[in-house]
Amino acid sequence: MLTCISGASDNTNVRSSSESLHPPQPPIPTAPGTIRELAQRHGLEAIRWWPPNEGDFLVEGLPLSLREFRCELERALGCKVAIYLADCLAAETRDRLQFETVDLLALDSA
Repeated sequence: MLTCISGASDNTNVRSSSESLHPPQPPIPTAPGTIRELAQRHGLEAIRWWPPNEGDFLVEGLPLSLREFRCELERALGCKVAIYLADCLAAETRDRLQFETVDLLALDSA
C-alpha cells in the first residue's frame, strides 16, 4: 500500500480549501460603465461577465440586434467578444453560471 506523508502544499496543482470555496475574482473588464450602458440601450435584462476572458459575456434577454450589440461591445473593449444567450441554455447550466459570472448591472447599484 502506498501512502503519501507530505502535505498538499508540496503540490502546486492543489488549491487550499479556502480558495476552492471562494476562488479569487479576476479584475472586472475595462469600461464596465460603457458595457452597462450598451446592454441597457440594446434592451438586455442583464449582462454578466464570464471570467477570465475579458470578452466573454452571458446576457439575459435578446438584444434588438445581436450583431450591432456585438460590434459596439467589441469597439468599446478593443477585443473580440463572445455573447452567450442565457435564454438558450438549459436551466441547470444557467444556475451554474450564476456562480461563475459577474453581474455587471448589479455593480452599477453597488
